[in-house]
Amino acid sequence: MRFSALSIAASLPLLGFLASAPAAAQEEGSAQASASGALEEILVVGSRRRDRSATDSPVPVDVIGGDQFQAHGDSDMDSLLASLVPSYNVSQEPISDAATFIRPATLRSLPPDATLVLVNGKRRHRAAVIALLGAGISGGSQGPDLSAIPAIALDRLEVLRDGASAQYGSDAIAGIMNFVLKEDAEGAIFDAKWGTHFEGDGDALTLAGNVGLPLAGSGFVNLSAEWKESDPTSRSAQRADAQALIDAGNTHVRQPAQIWGAPEISDDFKFFGNMGAEIGGGSEFYAFGNWAKRQVEGGFYYRNPHTRGGVFRGPVLADGTATVKVADISGDMSGNCPAVRIVNNVADQAALAEIASNPKCYSLIEKFPGGFTPQFGGYVHDTSMAGGIRGEWGNGWRYDASVTAGRSNAQFYIYNTINPQLLSLGNDIPVYYNAGAYTETDRVVNFDLSRPFDFGFSGPVNVALGVEWRDENFKIENGEPNSYFIDLNLAAQGFGVGSNGFPGFQPGDAGENSISAWAGYVDLESDVTDQLLLGAALRFENYSEFGDTLDGKLAARFQLTDSVAIRGAVSTGFRVPTAGQANLRNVTTEFQNGMLADIATLPPTNPVAQQKGAQALTPEESVNLTLGVLFNVGDIDVTLDYYNIEIEDRIAFTSRFTLTEADIQALLAAGVSDATSFSSVRFFSNQQTVEASGIDLVATWPFDLAGGSSNITVVANWSDIELTKFDPDFTSDNRRLQIEQGRPDARFTATWTHLQGPWRLMARARYYGEYYDAPTNDGSVSFYPDASVVFDAEVSWDVRDDFAVLVGVQNLFDEYPSTNPAGEVAGLIYPEQSPYGFNGGFYYVRGTWRPAL
Repeated sequence: MRFSALSIAASLPLLGFLASAPAAAQEEGSAQASASGALEEILVVGSRRRDRSATDSPVPVDVIGGDQFQAHGDSDMDSLLASLVPSYNVSQEPISDAATFIRPATLRSLPPDATLVLVNGKRRHRAAVIALLGAGISGGSQGPDLSAIPAIALDRLEVLRDGASAQYGSDAIAGIMNFVLKEDAEGAIFDAKWGTHFEGDGDALTLAGNVGLPLAGSGFVNLSAEWKESDPTSRSAQRADAQALIDAGNTHVRQPAQIWGAPEISDDFKFFGNMGAEIGGGSEFYAFGNWAKRQVEGGFYYRNPHTRGGVFRGPVLADGTATVKVADISGDMSGNCPAVRIVNNVADQAALAEIASNPKCYSLIEKFPGGFTPQFGGYVHDTSMAGGIRGEWGNGWRYDASVTAGRSNAQFYIYNTINPQLLSLGNDIPVYYNAGAYTETDRVVNFDLSRPFDFGFSGPVNVALGVEWRDENFKIENGEPNSYFIDLNLAAQGFGVGSNGFPGFQPGDAGENSISAWAGYVDLESDVTDQLLLGAALRFENYSEFGDTLDGKLAARFQLTDSVAIRGAVSTGFRVPTAGQANLRNVTTEFQNGMLADIATLPPTNPVAQQKGAQALTPEESVNLTLGVLFNVGDIDVTLDYYNIEIEDRIAFTSRFTLTEADIQALLAAGVSDATSFSSVRFFSNQQTVEASGIDLVATWPFDLAGGSSNITVVANWSDIELTKFDPDFTSDNRRLQIEQGRPDARFTATWTHLQGPWRLMARARYYGEYYDAPTNDGSVSFYPDASVVFDAEVSWDVRDDFAVLVGVQNLFDEYPSTNPAGEVAGLIYPEQSPYGFNGGFYYVRGTWRPAL
């Protein structure tokens, strides 16, 4: 049995008023009872006391009102969170494989699967996508798909900035985000928003609506829907090698050959429903769920017709002359195909003509004389359902019994590409391939109890306890046969296997894997004196695959004076490997040393991975320390917090291991039939210890101005992350820099809002510190973009009581990040991991109608 130490902590509440409303209004909004009137209560994530609100919670909680999500040009939830939560960072992730569809984000410099996501206090299922490319410390993570949540459905978001595994279980290392859905039993709101970039591309249209309906007298049904489409953007330069082909007279090269920008998002539908009703005896039934789907499509790396290995690049002749790869498709190697020399970036046209006239020979340069750039896309589906009964028994015990199930599915396709193993079809070779799918299915059953007891303290001792069962299933579905077809003759000639850019999953890759666990916890909390609040939690979990864990926490808050309070916290946490991380096999194409290379991600159980040092994955273990102070000076409220999170045995990708011929033969013997295409492999391991530390600052100042009400909110985060232990054979210098410095070391946001009759004004300044950007695996074109300041502005006018118009600009002065001095190598002008993107200014208009129903 594996035990973590029970940690003892002290914690003082922090309410980070990130929204633009005055602090008092925020507190009141977060504590408001539901419009339904059914079992009204005040509950904030991080505490199981019924009378606990964010302002007196024993742990730091930021509460962001739902209206604040609506007052932005973005509609994507990840982008909205990046604007509202100071330590939340997400980048565009262009040419990042499936991470382009579900972007990995960081909270407190840690990956998305280190943050537990809840909806209405219930665990949200994971996304099907594992981030395989880019993303810095988030590489290899598998967190929930927040983009499936429509902003219009939210009453508020509660962000717990404290380790909470002892209370909520696996993943709650960096903190918790609890999305609380609207419970209005009446009223409606319809919203239309359109925007475009200053460059004239990336048009985005969003239509959304929310309706509240009564149910069984005091109950409610609240329904929300959103539809969105967004055009792609391009901020690309022509790649140097593509320009060289053009300069040599090649008129078939696309301009630009490779696109860096936002992907195209089509048919993005989101639906959320939330309901509750009294059923008698002091109990209520509740249920909520969602359905969402979208299509996302973006570009891949350009395939140079002279240099792309496994497709175009032939052997180098004895005199040093490069050649174009030519396939002998005779079946018995009787084609006697000529060599196609490349001189001054021009292929030998006479040799190409000879090949074209010989039915036993073929070169893909006939079909793609200017090379090609695959287009990669996916259909993402997300569904969930939760339901339960909660109430109070006559003896004072409150109970909550619930069942939650969720499913995420990502179906991949790629086109404008080929599987070189189908070269025998000549120019009739297919160029569109369905590459397979990932599916994540999670199920959770909870039973929770709580009751206050009087032990003679200043306040009662709230005792909460409960049990949980959880099951997570990860499934891989193989692609269409053409996407992974292998011709042994062509494979022996060195041609790549599978749809180039994203080979289809083979039947041998397909299958399902699951992990399951049961857990029990106890949670205590009390106002021991008028000044001192104490809380403690202990949680035991058992995993059939990974053994046992015991984690704990003790929390305390001390009010020094009427205007000053202090807090501190130490707790232990854990995160188990996901079923996907423990069993993933995938092939990605990366850019390194100016060339494209196919990288295989293998399960740690694979014989070749084990030869390179892989071992079975084990859970991460963490220790979380928080020290802070809360004070006010007049009307100004300030909170300042230091945090330190150490994660041992962190689950992360290794760097790439170059394959020898013996390695390739071992893979072939193990049934990995496309191994001849791989240049290197990687796998998940537990060989890193990471320490994340930083300071969070939140300050709010409400005041009257010119007969109206104003509010200034300043939020800031200074952060540092360090790999304190790692194997240099597993983690290269470039990978280490991506983890330690791949996000800004400082980030500030200052927001001023003003309400004046029917007018609302907003101005915001966002500062992003320096960071490390490396769009190539080897770091050959890496650099440190300068710090940047971005400004936003909005004006809203209530035309009448039920209709308002808003005009706004994000990135008012069209700020772009620093240009990459070596950007022409990959055609990438700006840093790939820019925290505010690289598309420049964006203006938008919005109309909101609140009809009387």
